[in-house]
Amino acid sequence: MTSALTVDALFARLGKPAPATGTPDWERACAALEDAFWVIAATGHPAWTPQRHPPVIRTLALAVADRRFRNPEGYVQEQAGEVSYRMPDGTPIGLALTRGESALIERVAGRGGLKSVQGQRSVLSRGLRTGYPYPDPEDSWGLA
Repeated sequence: MTSALTVDALFARLGKPAPATGTPDWERACAALEDAFWVIAATGHPAWTPQRHPPVIRTLALAVADRRFRNPEGYVQEQAGEVSYRMPDGTPIGLALTRGESALIERVAGRGGLKSVQGQRSVLSRGLRTGYPYPDPEDSWGLA
């Protein structure tokens, strides 16, 4: 399926008319769209291109580009005089993907299912913890 990402689609999401081609806002919007798409493609499928990808990826890329365009510096809090604003904790900033977005991207890419999880096991040896992630006390004391 084809669903190209466009600056017009991004500004429709923002509820504003798209800027003229070649203006700084146009260039910043293009960069935000491109960056958002490639972060998503790196998480999803290497064969995706900005012109050819599943439709839901367009929705996600526009949402991520919207975040990037609205808040390019990644501010969490602003203050002007006595008025201050703080974004809620856990709000994604910039190009960061939420867990839900990452999970959806992986599902669409067919990468869901089994995953590796690093395990750890600690063992008490002479009253000291050893084993991953704890070092062997003899190694750390140079007694080995």
